[in-house]
Amino acid sequence: MMISKLIRNMIDQMVEAQIKLGYSKETITLYYPLDSLNRILATSYETGAQMAEALMEAFRDREHSLGDVLVTAQGDRLGVVLPPEAGEYVHNKVEKPAFLVELIQLFGKNHHCTIEEIKVLFDKFSKNVLCEKMPENAEFDYVLSFPEKDVDNYFYCIRMEMGHTIYHRFLEEDYKMLL
Repeated sequence: MMISKLIRNMIDQMVEAQIKLGYSKETITLYYPLDSLNRILATSYETGAQMAEALMEAFRDREHSLGDVLVTAQGDRLGVVLPPEAGEYVHNKVEKPAFLVELIQLFGKNHHCTIEEIKVLFDKFSKNVLCEKMPENAEFDYVLSFPEKDVDNYFYCIRMEMGHTIYHRFLEEDYKMLL
């Protein structure tokens, strides 16, 4: 079980939320579909209950900075409940990636940014950005990513609709499942 990859993903999600919303010392629940957790952890649990039990054991047996993590399952949807200390750790100890800060600022000040504006920001951090237009009936219009995973290891799916531009970011495994 690759619990360190899940911990990294949870920290990344908390960082993103704190950049967008600010920091508040509170309990945080992150939700994952069972199949996504199986991909992240390189496991093959068949039920949410099995995954929840395995994760609870893994979090108990591994030293980490997130405090007492609780995992709940409702069918194939799992909730990872992080105590206030987890958010505090992220706020005080985890550096906010410059790329993500600037991306959130771009979307925050311009709710209808163009793909060209988004691409300019990506190009600021790498000259090798991958930008692909999605097929006509796809859920998203574009996907952008960095080949250099040290810049950012997520796939950014862009959707433009009704005058607004939104992004969703996915781990590579989850992005590939969208296709």
